[in-house]
Amino acid sequence: MATTPYVPTPTPTDHPDPTRARLIDAARLVFAEHGFQAATIRDICTRANANVAAVNYHFRDKAGLYLAVLRHSMGAAGMPEPREAALRAATPEEALRLMISAMLRRMQNQSTGPACHFRIMLHELAQPTEALPRVVEEIIGPNYNAMREILSRLLGKPPDHDLTRMCAHSIIGQVVHYAHAGPVIGLLWPDLKMTSERLDTIATHIGDFSLYAIKQLKEKNSHE
Repeated sequence: MATTPYVPTPTPTDHPDPTRARLIDAARLVFAEHGFQAATIRDICTRANANVAAVNYHFRDKAGLYLAVLRHSMGAAGMPEPREAALRAATPEEALRLMISAMLRRMQNQSTGPACHFRIMLHELAQPTEALPRVVEEIIGPNYNAMREILSRLLGKPPDHDLTRMCAHSIIGQVVHYAHAGPVIGLLWPDLKMTSERLDTIATHIGDFSLYAIKQLKEKNSHE
């Protein structure tokens, strides 16, 4: 299977325009603290040491800046998309494992600040903004569709079948748990450190767990 070349997305620290980079860095913190509705352009620009007009120049408005922050956060600062990681696989089983590993590492990526990303998404889920459909369309949706295509091959069901979709949500739920429940996991499992080796172990476990369940579900459905 041919591999699509991956071009890293510039991060706030390596973007050629320093003002734009500072605005994204500052906005990431302000949106994490206050959410989109309560965040102010003045506060963001003060932290970024930028003129208020810079937001309009670079992003058109606060919504445009917010979308840029979400793209950066969800895009994990130049890490390959999970669906692109799966292109290296020779089998659907391997493709699923590669997607799981890429998703897990993206959510634990230190360069974008997992804690900030978590708080921004909590605000977004509590009070959805006009940016959410764009993020789903551009980032979440394509990866979700790629996972359903892989699961379709494993289950022998269409990508839009309820079973295919439920399996996709079950796998995503396992991955998201380690990011969004981090503070609780830290209390329940104090010795757990998200090292590279530990992430490999967790990704392998989620893959083993999911593939076993998929095999059982496929056999069960073949008799119904």
